[in-house]
Amino acid sequence: MPLSVGASTLMVMRPTPTHQPALLTTPATDQANEAIRVFLRARAGRALRPSERAEYSRLLKIYTRALRGEVEKAA
Repeated sequence: MPLSVGASTLMVMRPTPTHQPALLTTPATDQANEAIRVFLRARAGRALRPSERAEYSRLLKIYTRALRGEVEKAA
């Protein structure tokens, strides 16, 4: 759902991903997802600083590992 702002385009993240089946939602993925949301809400309205980008990247890796772990268990 892109929003045009002058010459640039912003992508808006939906509150709840619609492409992820409900069966893959587990306590591990929920906790990791909530940690990302809390982190980003605390910094709303401004760009992330380099140290914050590193922390965001770390949180994304945790979420990805949790999600992959659950996908492997379901397969």
